[in-house]
Amino acid sequence: MPRPDFHALIDQITVPYQATIEQRRHRKRGGDRRPGTRGGVLRQKITDADRILATVLSRRDLCTQQTLADLFGVSRGTIRNAIDDVRPLLEQDTHVPTLAERRFATAAEVRASVAEDSETPC
Repeated sequence: MPRPDFHALIDQITVPYQATIEQRRHRKRGGDRRPGTRGGVLRQKITDADRILATVLSRRDLCTQQTLADLFGVSRGTIRNAIDDVRPLLEQDTHVPTLAERRFATAAEVRASVAEDSETPC
């Protein structure tokens, strides 16, 4: 996927993704946020764009979730949550990624592949 297409996908998915997350938090809280709270603002381990990228890479069957976790410097659970959150939005958007021609075993192999072909991030 060329970079402009990926950036367009990020632009399309980010707002619905954030709305989905806020709905889940609202449901968990049992209502609106209380006045004077921080608004649930915590530093996220990876950005929304990284979550979308991890999901696209996973759907392309590029590598295992553990390899993605190593690549992004987070736990496998964080990657699993990102995929669980973003996948329905990609499917709703009818985004069907092509399967990768090669499957990577380590994060270093993925990085080396990206360095070879910097035009296509995913």
